[in-house]
Amino acid sequence: MKQFRHIHFLFITVTLLLLGSCIKEKQFPPQPVIKFDRFNTFGNDSADCYITFQDGDGDIGIPESDNTSPDDLRMKYLYKDQAGNFVPVDSSFGTPQFDTLFYSYRVPNITPDGQYKALDGEIKIKLRAAPIFGPHDVVKFEITLTDRAGNKSNIVSTNEITVP
Repeated sequence: MKQFRHIHFLFITVTLLLLGSCIKEKQFPPQPVIKFDRFNTFGNDSADCYITFQDGDGDIGIPESDNTSPDDLRMKYLYKDQAGNFVPVDSSFGTPQFDTLFYSYRVPNITPDGQYKALDGEIKIKLRAAPIFGPHDVVKFEITLTDRAGNKSNIVSTNEITVP
C-alpha cells in the first residue's frame, strides 16, 4: 500500500510539472506594438475604432489619480485631397504649431498584478464629436500609443473611411 502511495504521488507530481511547463510566459518588447483592427462609423458624428496591442512590461494606461501625464493615445486626422494624397488638416491657416487635428485619449491603467506584466488585448476608441469628419469625403487616422515609460508604439493607419 505504501508503494502505491509513492507511485500515486510521483504520478501527480509529474502531471503537475508537465501542465505547468505548458503555460508559456508572453514575450513582447517593452515598447507597445499596435495594429489597426477595424473602424465602425455611425453617421458623420460618431465612430468606434479598434486597435490591438502588445506590451512586454505592461505599463499601458494612466492611473485615474494622475492628472499631470499627457494623453497616451493619439489619433491624427488625415483627409484625401484632390490629388489622392492623405494630408493633415491645417486648422490655423498654415502656422506650424497648429498644423493638424489630433484626437487624444487617456487609456485607463491596465497593468496586471503579479510577477508577469506582459499584456496583449484590444482598445476600443469612441469618437464622439460633432462632426468628427468635417467637410471631407474620404478620411483616415494615424494612431500611436505611448506607455508610462515614454515608449512610443509604431504608427498604424486606419483603412480609408468614406464619409456618409
